[in-house]
Amino acid sequence: MPAISKSTRPGAGNLKDRVTKMPHGEREHFPHPPIFRFTSGIYSDCNELKAGAQDVLKSDYPRYSRFGTPVTDAVEHELTHLERGYGSLSACSGLAAITSVLLSFLRPGDRMLITRSVYEPVRRYVMTYLSRLGISATFLSSREFTQLERYVTENTTLIYVESPSSNVFEVTDIEVVAQFAKLRGIVTIMDNTWSTPLLLNPLRYGFDVVIHSASKYLSGHSDAIIGTITTTEQYYNPLRRYLIASGMCAGGEESFSLYKGLKTLALRLTAQQKTTQGLTEMLTAHPAVRRVVSPVLPAHTDHEVFRKYYQQGNGIFSFAVTKPKDSQRDVFLRRLAHFKLAYGWGGTESCIIPFSAPDWLPESDGLSFFRISVGIEEEGMLKTELSTALLELM
Repeated sequence: MPAISKSTRPGAGNLKDRVTKMPHGEREHFPHPPIFRFTSGIYSDCNELKAGAQDVLKSDYPRYSRFGTPVTDAVEHELTHLERGYGSLSACSGLAAITSVLLSFLRPGDRMLITRSVYEPVRRYVMTYLSRLGISATFLSSREFTQLERYVTENTTLIYVESPSSNVFEVTDIEVVAQFAKLRGIVTIMDNTWSTPLLLNPLRYGFDVVIHSASKYLSGHSDAIIGTITTTEQYYNPLRRYLIASGMCAGGEESFSLYKGLKTLALRLTAQQKTTQGLTEMLTAHPAVRRVVSPVLPAHTDHEVFRKYYQQGNGIFSFAVTKPKDSQRDVFLRRLAHFKLAYGWGGTESCIIPFSAPDWLPESDGLSFFRISVGIEEEGMLKTELSTALLELM
């Protein structure tokens, strides 16, 4: 049975320490930042009113809430610390964070390079809406990202990487990408949602902007839609101006959920990774399972690249079975009482979703794929339930 290997390269260090040592700034007498439910601050005179309306670079309160609130300030401070960046920004969803960053940098006539197995809504946005603006995209495999000289043209201005990517977990050698892009003045963006800041800090390898769908692991309880952006000093103010101008701000309640989730992130991620290791080992040996897809496993195409950057995995993986009848598939899913049929992932409850393998995935003909997000339920119970339910597909 293939073992889950440890990284040969130093990563984020002790996960627990990374979170419990987060600075608390001026909130030393209180465990949490306050939630102020307001639209506009109250000003003492017209001069202050005018200054507040022009406050696009986060000076003092009072301000209009679209410019930020005490709780969004607090959560942005914590994300900056965890991602080791210059500054962070919050948006109303992970997708809003992504589209805001793309629109901040791209202009008509520009061309971008992007991960081929990127989150499907991002692909749809790029192909539908950015293309209307005259912005083109080339979708690359993880291997093609190591051959960028073949794909970069004079109008290539941005590289967008999601790694490990959605469902099939392609892992890009981001250090190679960053070094290439720096020499040519190309902006580099990375969706780091899979990793969280505890497993990987892309800015340390030369990336310019890091994005999270904080609805996933960061908030951790499937109760908030929110996105975050962490950036270098060069791009912080321009991105903040765009977020304010476009109204893509995060709400106070969502920001507070994210703030609380960060406090247990290391504990959850450690527990989920341990259970995932047990599940992938069980599935690898299960007679109904044809393939387990995880970059943590040596059989994955990008396993060696994964080992370059990671000390451990997380709680997400996929597996494939011989394509069943729809009725068999439905019976299998109904047997999974503790695996919710849900698109979300990274929360405390385990989830499962079927998906169609991309055309380029080798040896996928005749197979049906499922993605699992492991929660914090007891490992033995999940293994027994999943193993038993899979007998319906034999």
